Amino acid sequence: MNTDALKLSLLTYIKHFGLYDYFAFCWLLITFFILIILASLIARRSSATSLLLIIFALLLLVISPLFIKEKLAESLRATSTEVTMVKKLTFSASLIVEGNISNHSAKDFTLCLIRTSVFKQTDAQGIKAYLNSLKPIANQSILVKQDLPKEGTMEYQTVFDDFGYSGDVFATLKAECY
Repeated sequence: MNTDALKLSLLTYIKHFGLYDYFAFCWLLITFFILIILASLIARRSSATSLLLIIFALLLLVISPLFIKEKLAESLRATSTEVTMVKKLTFSASLIVEGNISNHSAKDFTLCLIRTSVFKQTDAQGIKAYLNSLKPIANQSILVKQDLPKEGTMEYQTVFDDFGYSGDVFATLKAECY
């Protein structure tokens, strides 16, 4: 994922904070400040324990927002994606990816950030397969402002122009809906 896609994802997420997002991040900040105050109180007795507590608090502050975002998306904004077709055009250097996005949450969505990635099709196993999943051939992120009702499905299509890879490929879709 390039930096523009990451920036778009983060800004879209922050712009569409809900009540539970605010509760989770307030809880995180309160926990962080309590750990820092506790570390300063312990510093008189044991500086090593105080240092470890400060390091733990900083790690909590840096790592927890990622888990908070994932858990809230999983429970409040549940979606599933399915790639239905990946087709290279024969007379032009383009690739078409079609898929479906399903809403499994209890609320209607009005906006979805959809990320499409295209990877080389290989028979690799284990670590090599994992490393290949980190290097997509092409990425595309797009904001779709379309209503997606509860238990509804939206069809999605994206075109990758100037797609020069001639081997077999597969695609993945990821959707963050608000």
